[in-house]
Amino acid sequence: MKLQPESKKELTRIACGTAICTAALWVAFAALHLVGWVKFDYTVVLGSLIGAAVAIGNFAGICIVCQKVIDEQDEKRRKATLQASYNVRMLLQAVWIIVSIGAPCFQPFASVLPLLFPRVTIYYLQITGKYKPLAPAGPSTCQSDTPCCRGWISSCTTTWGITLTSISP
Repeated sequence: MKLQPESKKELTRIACGTAICTAALWVAFAALHLVGWVKFDYTVVLGSLIGAAVAIGNFAGICIVCQKVIDEQDEKRRKATLQASYNVRMLLQAVWIIVSIGAPCFQPFASVLPLLFPRVTIYYLQITGKYKPLAPAGPSTCQSDTPCCRGWISSCTTTWGITLTSISP
């Protein structure tokens, strides 16, 4: 599936923001290493790189699934696809958190923190005025009370510029 230009643009922004935050994390670890508070070695770099990849992959998964369900005519199938995507993405993040804490080749804090970097990037873009959410085109696009509809379906509409007006219960 080819991403829409707006989705590609937002995914690139999130990837760049996550990369910048990851570099800042490395600088912070290096500074704390100089004063002897933490160890800055390959575990920090490896864990943060994989954590950033998981975070960006999660965001890409949202974009791809939102685009995919727009064309789906069957409401039950749309909801099932969205819920399955949400569950899989949360499961993958949970697995990464467990592995990063349990495996000695990863520094746990440096591995888990990048999962928050896409959200930090979005906040930065909103605060600096470089991102202005699109106004919803009419009533709410999803009135279901499933976790995915309460959380990120409306975010798909406002955050990534993907119009989900065809998804209405």
